[in-house]
Amino acid sequence: MMPSFARRASSEAASALSRALRWPARVGAARRAMSQLARMSDYELRDIGLTRQDVVDVSALPLDEDPTALLARRRAAARDRQTGERADLAA
Repeated sequence: MMPSFARRASSEAASALSRALRWPARVGAARRAMSQLARMSDYELRDIGLTRQDVVDVSALPLDEDPTALLARRRAAARDRQTGERADLAA
């Protein structure tokens, strides 16, 4: 029977190794997605709530940083701005 500390350390080491082994695939998938976004027209990007500058900004992030968090925040901010504009039109 392993002591609790040794078991936890072993589990954490296995988890870290698993993350390290999955990292290239995760980065590759994110870069492919960014490439697809970069090929979209401004109209298509606007349709999904992004701008060309959003794509430029996420392409400048470090490889180990997930770009989806930044894109999600930008999209939410754009949606909030649009909602505010619609409220002004209704007044």
